Amino acid sequence: MIDFMKEKLAGLIVSNKYKSEQYTTRSFRDFFKKSFSFLVLMPDNDTDFHYAIEVLKGLSLYKKHATVFTQEFRANLVPIKYRPQVIEYTDKDIGRLFIPSKKLMEKLASMRFNAILDLNRKENIFCSIVSNLVNAPVKAGFQKNNADKYYNLQIVNKEENPELSYKNYLNCLEMF
Repeated sequence: MIDFMKEKLAGLIVSNKYKSEQYTTRSFRDFFKKSFSFLVLMPDNDTDFHYAIEVLKGLSLYKKHATVFTQEFRANLVPIKYRPQVIEYTDKDIGRLFIPSKKLMEKLASMRFNAILDLNRKENIFCSIVSNLVNAPVKAGFQKNNADKYYNLQIVNKEENPELSYKNYLNCLEMF
């Protein structure tokens, strides 16, 4: 019950304080083809993390630059090719209301990307807030509770199998 209340309070704070822009109607035509730099927010679930690596491989296949945002203890699970571009965070970087630490906020706010890809299939308020701190015209994530507050491109996922979910995610990106 307390976690539920903390998540709701964090959602209100984000809506009022950290929501950096109102999304307007925009065309996503050729966004994937024209985009070069991506911030990829890796999932916090172990199984999902394993299959989400396929999205990184897909970006590489299309010669896209991916910066990976993940928990410190999972950084070694990221393929060697991407390790120089890993941004790690620890439990100390997550505040009581899932708000990133000031140091992490400052680091992220100074970064620029063509797109942010949140690969969490379930709601993760911390990653949703992170997606709003980073300057990027396209913010993509799976369709989930409150996704319209954070993402201007939502990928519908009715698949329980994580392997298929991430293949579908990459396929959806390729269509744009």
